[in-house]
Amino acid sequence: MLKPRNKGVDLAKGKWNKIHRVFEASQADLNVSTFIHHFWLSRYEYITEKKLFKALRKSIKKDEASSFLDDLVKESEIYRYIHEPSSKKWNKDELEIRDSLQAMNLFRIKQQLPMVLSVMRHYEDDALKTKHVRSILSAIENFHFAFTAIASQRSSGGISFMYALAARELYKAKSIEAKVKCLQDFQKNKLATKRPQYAEFEPGFTELRYSSQMTKQKNLVRYILTKIYQANSTGLPIDQEQTTIEHLAPENPAKSTGLSQEQVASIGNLILVNHSLNNQLANKSFPEKVQILRQAKVWIDPVILNAQTWGSIEIEKRTRLLAKDAYDKVWPA
Repeated sequence: MLKPRNKGVDLAKGKWNKIHRVFEASQADLNVSTFIHHFWLSRYEYITEKKLFKALRKSIKKDEASSFLDDLVKESEIYRYIHEPSSKKWNKDELEIRDSLQAMNLFRIKQQLPMVLSVMRHYEDDALKTKHVRSILSAIENFHFAFTAIASQRSSGGISFMYALAARELYKAKSIEAKVKCLQDFQKNKLATKRPQYAEFEPGFTELRYSSQMTKQKNLVRYILTKIYQANSTGLPIDQEQTTIEHLAPENPAKSTGLSQEQVASIGNLILVNHSLNNQLANKSFPEKVQILRQAKVWIDPVILNAQTWGSIEIEKRTRLLAKDAYDKVWPA
């Protein structure tokens, strides 16, 4: 539709190539066809990627082609930083937005992308405020933490449809008040109602493991410990790069503790500390570790503080406490 006006100058091809350059410059695994599909779902009717090209040819008229391509160029930049938050400069008020996007990438979820693209488009256009974006992205993060990362529930397609519909409703809403109401309704009537019950959440949480022998869940465990610590302590946000995961009952004890590798790797046996504190704790006894943690003035949960010894009973008790705290307070509906 967009024929070159001057010989040797093809503006449409130049814009199309710009989209490709944006994606090729990213360390995220981005696909142009998938991007256009998510872009489409955020504005138009729900279709599969297989039917996308046919729908585009049918729907986009000649007088709309130029603006459609301009929107693709603009939103390719947004799509990139949704997948690679480090590619964008965030101000202090936006760090929670960045962190929620990073969490979604950690969970390896895709269903939410049309909705998140729609939300960030409105934010870039000043049609939503920072507080609105923080709130809805945090709600999506919390939902998928419980639904995907912990309970490992799978969508039959209903979740993808839910997000695409919400994205279109947000796109069609005219005023900022109407857009905010869309977000609030989606959070209350969709996300909250589909959240797993605690009985579905707890088993997955209690199975979380990390040790030098069990590394698969390391990034998820670090994320969980960081969020729990931040929710219970006041002060500066934690820089995850400066922290390490400490095992209260050590992986390589000087003498036998009677604990299995599974118990030592359990999230109930893990805390997050900075490198300096990690070196101080080393392979010390449990009472010595508690004393060092008290003196360091870091937040410690009551199970650790009140324990006289540290074994399988205490680890299981703390695991269940962390699970309940996570479900009710740290990642609420």
